[in-house]
Amino acid sequence: MLSITNLLCDQAAGSEDLRYGHTAAAAGADATPRPVVVWAITQACNLRCVHCYASASAAPAPNELSHDEGRALLDDLQTFKVPAVLFSGGEPLVRPDCVDLIAYARQIGLRCTLSTNGLLIDDAMADRLAEVALQYIGISLDGTQERHDRLRGQLGAFDTSLAGINRCVKRGIKVGVRFTIHAMNHQDLEPIFDICLAHGVQRLCIYHLAYAGRAGHMQKVDLSGPQTRLVMDRIFSRTRQLHAEGHKLEVLTVANHADAAYLLLHLQAIDWPRAALAQQRLLGTGGNRSGCNIASIDSVGCVHYDQFSWHYTCGNIRQSSFSQIWTTAADERLAILRNRAGHLPPRCQSCRFLPICNGNLRTRAEAATGNWLGEDPGCYLTNDEITAAVV
Repeated sequence: MLSITNLLCDQAAGSEDLRYGHTAAAAGADATPRPVVVWAITQACNLRCVHCYASASAAPAPNELSHDEGRALLDDLQTFKVPAVLFSGGEPLVRPDCVDLIAYARQIGLRCTLSTNGLLIDDAMADRLAEVALQYIGISLDGTQERHDRLRGQLGAFDTSLAGINRCVKRGIKVGVRFTIHAMNHQDLEPIFDICLAHGVQRLCIYHLAYAGRAGHMQKVDLSGPQTRLVMDRIFSRTRQLHAEGHKLEVLTVANHADAAYLLLHLQAIDWPRAALAQQRLLGTGGNRSGCNIASIDSVGCVHYDQFSWHYTCGNIRQSSFSQIWTTAADERLAILRNRAGHLPPRCQSCRFLPICNGNLRTRAEAATGNWLGEDPGCYLTNDEITAAVV
């Protein structure tokens, strides 16, 4: 995640410790990275979104992890000292013991967040989430009412999700809206900002399209490079405006580390001191952290190098613990991802922004080129921009 608010406006949100210390940690005595773990507790979902990277279905996957296996996994993650666990799916709240698992994770000291479509957050569910001290909940909106309902495949989905947002805000749970932007909904970017402001949302995460799951069939509706640049300009402008007006909405972009380079270029053109500060922070992130500081576990215990890489398995926690899989990095891809620079395509290796991008999203590169170490088409920087000078 790239915090536009922090880098453009120096606004802190309290999660900077998860974002800027990766390269320093990698140089420490124990070089095994501790990842934020995205655990998809079920494949079942009550929607069928066109861009679902998990290819969720109406029913759970066969042989999903049991409640006891889930608790054992959480124990391992706590002992391994992962910084956070994100409960996801499918739709995690479809699973009857979802809140019980969150409660157990909180009981043993894990930092917990929840990713949901919000449809099942009635008053009783909102009360339960508040009672277990859930620290953050991300609820997806794909645009304004008509567009959201069409992309989610259900009439009334927008209103129900918005009601879920309101219930969580009312109970003091930190809420973020997740908006995946592409050619079919980019015109709703400004209204999404407005919705966040009107409903007391504290964070807006704007996702670029990842070519995974059902979204693998959406490459033709992804934004072009010039369109992406225009979108980023709009995000920069609106973020600055909100900060100047005293709004505390945190704005982030997700799943495209070319954004870091584009933001740095933007600052270098208008504010050199702030550009230098942003560069220092971005170097601390190390760029894309798939296989390093981000990991995913699916509903049957398969470990993946990020939440978009369900097509490739690095191991299964029923055979080896997550901590062992992550520490040994015996899987070939996992090992390469820890030190990937020399394996990336020539354009990446020669790019002056490699230290703050790290080759971008490998799943998108694989979907587009057939080569997981190929060029990510999500990079919208020009050849002149990536070779102009040394960062």
